[in-house]
This record gives sequence, structure tokens and C-alpha cells, in this order.
Amino acid sequence: MYLLSHLITLTVMALICATGLVQSVPLEARAGRPLYGITYTAKHPDGSCHNANDVLQYVKKFKSHGIMNIRTYSQECKQLTNIINAIETVDPAIKVMAAVWIAGTAGDDKEIATLVATLNSAGRDKVRRVVKGITVGNEVIFSKSISSAALVQKIQKVKSATASFGIPVGTVDTPNTYPSNVIDACDEIGVNIHPYFGGVTVAQAGSNMMATYKAFVGKAKGKPLFVAETGWPTAGKTNGQSVPSVPNLQSYVNQMRKMDIKYYYFEAQDASWKNAGSNGVETHWGLYDASGAPKITSF
Repeated sequence: MYLLSHLITLTVMALICATGLVQSVPLEARAGRPLYGITYTAKHPDGSCHNANDVLQYVKKFKSHGIMNIRTYSQECKQLTNIINAIETVDPAIKVMAAVWIAGTAGDDKEIATLVATLNSAGRDKVRRVVKGITVGNEVIFSKSISSAALVQKIQKVKSATASFGIPVGTVDTPNTYPSNVIDACDEIGVNIHPYFGGVTVAQAGSNMMATYKAFVGKAKGKPLFVAETGWPTAGKTNGQSVPSVPNLQSYVNQMRKMDIKYYYFEAQDASWKNAGSNGVETHWGLYDASGAPKITSF
């Protein structure tokens, strides 16, 4: 019986190969889905702003790699206007997470005012079509830039100013520094999870990220949750067993492509304009190098 079934299996496989049916499953599907999203700061390596055409080329680049969700950090460089216009040109199915940068200064109000003006200029229909949410600040509790009460006030201000657009408003912070009152104020929750800072091997990185994510779910009080940053650096100091390298970047990308959650890969391009930080990694998280060339072959 075993021999007969084995011969039948071999015969069927031979027919499949001979007729080319084995190619009916696309290589991309067998390799895993594309990255869900990417974080993007519209700046050149020297810190100068990307212009509208630069933004358009990056949105085209993201689309070519199957990336359909873009997360921003601020209102600098007219980036939200340029991204919205680029999305309309490239593919209206692409979505952007708008943002205001919060630092506990007078610049906070300017950021909020610019956001509101940009949304009003784009118009309600276009905004509802391509803007999937707004984040107010990035790791401001972790960095102790402002108090949780002050952040709640800013979240509420943005929610009130953008209520007519009907899009969710929240913030982003690290898993261990999310105050309960901030969670209560948010429509949705963004959490930054970086296995590199946990000192794990790259082989453990995907499971480490998911374990951290799942542990935070209960803290989110039923609010929609997404990973706002996760990535792997390609240069800098080894942290525990976490080794920065291009092969390890590719390995972590491959792991993330299998994740069935909403996440934004950090980040689009190496950012030479940033402070490299104590580990020397902050300028080396990009999927693309400082020239805009991809570091890896599989997205």
C-alpha cells in the first residue's frame, strides 16, 4: 500500500512539473507577504528637506516593494502635503499615518496648526481616503519631554481640531512607559519595539518582538494596537547578542514579513543627520542607504 501511494505521488509530481503548474504559486507568495509599513522622514542625509519630487520617488519605491503603509513623525518639510499628493499619483490604496512632533516647546502648537491646515487644504474626502490616523508625539514619555497629563491635553487638542475628518488619534511610546491616562486618551495605540535593544540574537528577534507585543495587548485596554517602529541596524556596536549587519537586517525583514499584525518597519533610509547615539546605531537603521539604494534584496 505504501509503495502504491508513493508511486502515485511521484507520478502526480512529475505531471505537475511537466505542465508547469508548480509555477502557479507566485514566488513572492511563497517567500512571504511584503512588509506591512515603513517609517519615513522626508530628509536627505544632510538633514535638508525632500522636495515634492523626492517624496514622489520614495512613494514609488515603497510601492515597488509592496509597502502600502507609510508612517511619518512631524509636519516638517511640507511632507504630509507631498505624501498625500504622491499617494494620489502612485496608488490611492496606499495609506499614510500623519503625525505631529511633540517636544514640550512652542513648536508643538505650530506642528498642530500645520497639521490642521494641511488636512483642511487636502479636503475631507481625500484625507479620509489616504490618511489612516494621527500620532501625537513619539516616545515623549520615555524621553521625559513632557508629563503624561500634558501629552493627554495635546492629544485631546488634536482630536478636537481634527474631529470632522473622523480619523483616529493616538500616540507612540515604548511598552514599559505607557501611562494609563495616555492610553485612555487615545483612539489607537502605537508601540515601538526594537529587539536589538533587548540584546537578543537576530534569530530570536521576531519571536522577541511578538512576545513583547502580546504582553502589551492587555495593557492597551482593548484599543487598536500597532507596532510603530521595529527594525535592525546595519552598523554600530553589538548589544549583548544583537549584532548590527546587513545580513541580520535581511534576516529580521524576512521574519517581519511573516507577522500578521500592523507594523511600521524602521526606517526608510539611513539618517546621517541624526546623532549616532551611544551605540553608534541611530544613523544606520535604513532599508535604503544614505544614497537611497536598497541594502537588501528581498522586501
